[in-house]
Amino acid sequence: MALATFTWAPDFAWQLTRSRRVNITVFETGKEQRSDLGAVPREWVLSFTDTESVISEIEAFWEARRGPVESFLWVPPKADTAIEVRFKDDNFKSSRSGLKYGSLELTLREVF
Repeated sequence: MALATFTWAPDFAWQLTRSRRVNITVFETGKEQRSDLGAVPREWVLSFTDTESVISEIEAFWEARRGPVESFLWVPPKADTAIEVRFKDDNFKSSRSGLKYGSLELTLREVF
């Protein structure tokens, strides 16, 4: 079965988190030995501000993936090719401004 694709563009601001797993061993002398255990999946905090119907579409996409259960394809900002991601959290925040506009914030996490 082909993966669904997340096609909505976030607001101009987003946050990218990159980190590495590092094992640190401290010896009795106080010296440390560090070893690299590999990269941690990248994460993007995305904000969307759009019409109520677009925000509802994103919410429906989240529901269809059952939150963080199913992965999907997404093209990160400043990238040319899609990667496999999933929603990081089992919840998201959305709000509405009257009946016409809304906003939503969610985090995507790279799947290795």
